[in-house]
Amino acid sequence: MFKVLIADDHYTVLDYLSAGIPWRNLGLELAAVCSDGGQAWEACQLHRPDILVTDIGMPVMDGLELIEKVRALNPRLKAVILSCHEDFHYAQSAVKLNVSDYILKESLQIDQVVSVLGRLANQLTEEKRLENDRNQLQNVVQQNLSAIRSRFIRKFLEQPVWNEAEWANEFQNFGILLSGGVPYLPVAAWPERAAELEIRFGGAVNMQFVIDNALQELVRLSESFIFVLNEQQYLFLFPFPHTLKRNLYEDVREELLRVQQQMYQHLRVGISFVRGEVSGDLLQLKKEIQRLFDAKTFRFYAGERIYAKMLPVETTKEDIFLHYSKALQEMKDCIVAGDKARISLAVKEWKKFIESRVYPVEAVKCWVLKMTMELQLKYTVMQNFVTSFNTEMLQRKIASIETLDHLLEWLQAFLEKKSVEIEALREQTVRREIAEAQRYVQIHTGEKIAMEEMAHRLNLNPSHFSRIFKQETGETFVEFVTRTKMERAQELLNQSDLNVAEISEQLGYEHTSYFIKLFRNFAGMSPNEFRKSI
Repeated sequence: MFKVLIADDHYTVLDYLSAGIPWRNLGLELAAVCSDGGQAWEACQLHRPDILVTDIGMPVMDGLELIEKVRALNPRLKAVILSCHEDFHYAQSAVKLNVSDYILKESLQIDQVVSVLGRLANQLTEEKRLENDRNQLQNVVQQNLSAIRSRFIRKFLEQPVWNEAEWANEFQNFGILLSGGVPYLPVAAWPERAAELEIRFGGAVNMQFVIDNALQELVRLSESFIFVLNEQQYLFLFPFPHTLKRNLYEDVREELLRVQQQMYQHLRVGISFVRGEVSGDLLQLKKEIQRLFDAKTFRFYAGERIYAKMLPVETTKEDIFLHYSKALQEMKDCIVAGDKARISLAVKEWKKFIESRVYPVEAVKCWVLKMTMELQLKYTVMQNFVTSFNTEMLQRKIASIETLDHLLEWLQAFLEKKSVEIEALREQTVRREIAEAQRYVQIHTGEKIAMEEMAHRLNLNPSHFSRIFKQETGETFVEFVTRTKMERAQELLNQSDLNVAEISEQLGYEHTSYFIKLFRNFAGMSPNEFRKSI
């Protein structure tokens, strides 16, 4: 709804208009009524109205000054003047202020005001539609330009440069004057924790669009260029003419640190920048860009949200698995102790150790993967611990991590979670049969699971199984099955594009209406309402 504010020093007029106009039917909201110009100005700053209906002669501030000040806040403001005959000489000033209508109080009728407001509401609706269309068109143009730049830079990096003049000419089409003798500084940019950002922004395409637009908006250094290699890799080219007047390295550093801070403050997107060497030659520039994006080891050890110069990194030939048994035992001890401070200290010590030796990136990831899988296996199988652990998901998660900081932060969170689970297991020992039933349900959420069938699977009498399940868990078997499936439904609604019928079918329900009823009882809202609330 569009907001309306009325300002008039005659209370009868305020009451007449407030009560007599069908605001909701017009698609309008009466935000405030004010009896003088000063009060109206304060209310306008608070409510930011779309339509201002105002008298001219009022205490504190007259209506024309009020319109002028409010239009500075909202250039699209629609203003309607209420006036007496003796104020009519103000009409010329009103025209200059682009007032939408001028109503004489002497002949004031509700129908007349309703007609004016209805027309203005329609104008605002049409203006909003046109603005949305323009924004969509600008987005399409921006996406197309970004896609053209992306295809060009990928082709440049992937194909051999047989004809330097042709490539220099193509760069010139983007405004990059390599043939003019101007050297450029390449800077690689990586958004931190890209896998998490993809989920937050609803996919890789949306994530790339948001980050590309944000970088285009935020970077202010003149004649700089941004290319998108993919949703996780961005390239800046900064012109670097020879000068003694300014330190261009420092200019670029300060600019990108500002961009880094703004990206995190407004979008909660961490981003790292790594610069290469200034290149004035086409082949040299290509080699430098490739070197930046091939430097996975430098990126892994450099940390998160950094600005740094690219440096060569030499990894050790020592096998990190020589220290595996010691590390594994330390982690087991930390889990059993249930002490978060001890877990944090152990992870920090191993981080220092890995950084001091500089092991190959894949070796470190394999080391962490093997450790977490072994710890998970120990506390799942040996202690009958019920979990929804998925080995493939774990492998994908660790593979997606690009820095040692993130990897060991993730490991610490894994150890802390495992410690809490083990402590809970100690406090409430669950019978083996109940644990097996819970494990089966969590693994087979897509099946119909009847209590009698589960009792038969465990070689138990159904009545006996029902009784001990309730005693051990505090809920019936049917309630546990429903809760497990509804929790899985929430995950699917949050993390997938499946519609409600598809989710219902995937969870083993024949009738979508029954699934919706169960979900509403569980979550207090329908599946579609839950999805919209996320």
